[in-house]
Amino acid sequence: MLKRFSQLFLAGLYLLGGVSLFAYEPEERFRRPVALALMQSGMLVVANRDAGSVSLVNPAEFKLVFERKVGQRLSDVKSIPDSRYLVATDEEASELLLLEALEDDVKIIRRSAAPHSPVSVAVAKSKAFVTVASLWSRRVSLFYLDLDLGELRIDRFVDLPFPPRFQWMDETAERLVVCDAFADKVAILTLPDLRLLAIRKLPGHNVGGISSDTKGGQLLFSHQILNPFAPTLKPRVFWGAVMKNGLTGVEFSELFGTLRHPQALFARRTFYPVGVNGKGAGEPGQILLTKAGVVILAIRGTGEVAFSDSLSAPWTRICVGKRLVAGVLSQDEKQAYFADQFGDSVHVVDVETRSLADSISLGPTPKPGLLQRGEALFHDSNLSLDGWYSCNSCHTGGHTSGQLNDNLDDHTIGTPKRIPSLLGTAETGPWTWNGLQGSLTTQVRQTLATTLRNGDRKVGLATHLDEESLVTYLFTLPLPPPLSEAREEPHDAEVLRGKLLFHKLGCNECHRPPLLTSPDEYDVGFEDESGLRKFNPPSLHGVSQRDHFFHDGSAGSLQEVLDSAGHPDGGGLTSSQVARLVAYLRTL
Repeated sequence: MLKRFSQLFLAGLYLLGGVSLFAYEPEERFRRPVALALMQSGMLVVANRDAGSVSLVNPAEFKLVFERKVGQRLSDVKSIPDSRYLVATDEEASELLLLEALEDDVKIIRRSAAPHSPVSVAVAKSKAFVTVASLWSRRVSLFYLDLDLGELRIDRFVDLPFPPRFQWMDETAERLVVCDAFADKVAILTLPDLRLLAIRKLPGHNVGGISSDTKGGQLLFSHQILNPFAPTLKPRVFWGAVMKNGLTGVEFSELFGTLRHPQALFARRTFYPVGVNGKGAGEPGQILLTKAGVVILAIRGTGEVAFSDSLSAPWTRICVGKRLVAGVLSQDEKQAYFADQFGDSVHVVDVETRSLADSISLGPTPKPGLLQRGEALFHDSNLSLDGWYSCNSCHTGGHTSGQLNDNLDDHTIGTPKRIPSLLGTAETGPWTWNGLQGSLTTQVRQTLATTLRNGDRKVGLATHLDEESLVTYLFTLPLPPPLSEAREEPHDAEVLRGKLLFHKLGCNECHRPPLLTSPDEYDVGFEDESGLRKFNPPSLHGVSQRDHFFHDGSAGSLQEVLDSAGHPDGGGLTSSQVARLVAYLRTL
């Protein structure tokens, strides 16, 4: 009896002290971490995409503390300086969350509606506001934040001509830089008014991270550069002629100075390569810079971490995990923490010894099926010769980088073609611009052989299981929402007139419902370098979320397709007809 009383008494003391007698046992599930935030306490908060949860991790003790489901599909998380609070984006629910990190739990303080598909958040050090980048609505929003009242409210937004993802805010919270999620555009804005100063271009695509180099007075972008004139032949891939991987540094004066040519490339810039002959660095990502000047780079496609004592010094690389999508430095900068998306873990890297110190599992996971294997393979640069690029390098996020590529899939050479979006297109064959491949499996096999040069790798060939896994994953890629839907624009009379005109002009003959494409090839008034004049029309589903059109990318907007490019049948449309058709296409 006395023993039983003592047990109950001790349990009561533990509970009153806020400490559980029982260790946390995580559930078996795929989490797929995508972002990390370091708290003032030294604890890590991990945003898990698939689980819609946040994990609380103690990196000092190399252990998982707790996991809390807070949303549907998380995309980013950031800590608010000098506080126990965080903000997180839920891409699926289109919400911005205000969270409180406790010793052994995470509490939801506020949910606020955000423009469609928020994918990143940036925090002003003043704690007065945060900015949110929303992918498919192509918007950047400003939310005012009041921690005392637990308030988080949207104040204003600005529309961009591209889908945004990564953001960088300066120390004074007066300037904001936002990168194209897929292609080469960069937006420069003022804060807190969200005034758009300029849209500039990087000499590349697939930006994986932004960071400021305070010593050099420049902003660093990690990205890839695809050469449209280098066919994917083995020697060209080996020497890094097809795809370059590295960092571009842009001077602050170039970013925020007098912008005489707002649409031009950054003039004063320097490219710092990471990949070398025979050892690519497919998909450079998160950039971390120590006060001592050490540059730490997560290489997403190869699961490596690269170190350089200066941007001009050689890189040393260590194998860490599977896909390192986010990273933060510890407060003393002795360690770097990286979220491993397909490893469902957090890795601790010793900065001084440049070695892997430990790995922290976020919980047990089921056995991967074809879908999970396919997603991992799609993002794996090791599937290509020497690790220069992955499927995701060109079809970023399953979409399109908007670049041209001479990938030999159409059995020609010297005929670079625009990279199409894969979102929602698994059932819209045939594939390739000349409609050569009638099976998605055959197309995947061809891509592995002639684009990735998988057969030229030092390790084994891709298997039939790999092909099946990739095809399975491609069938799960959803169409993006129409731009009009993402921005909640009403379908007015102009849209209806455009739909009627679409059918009256016979556009539906090539773009046949319900897939809005056809298996045939048509002469649309263009010719490639090999003399090909007939092309297979892409589906118009999702066309409002594309920024480059025709096989050569010669049209940069739907307006140009119908007006200056003269499609269809040589043009001849009036300005009002063009406006009506564009209004309708924005709903597809």
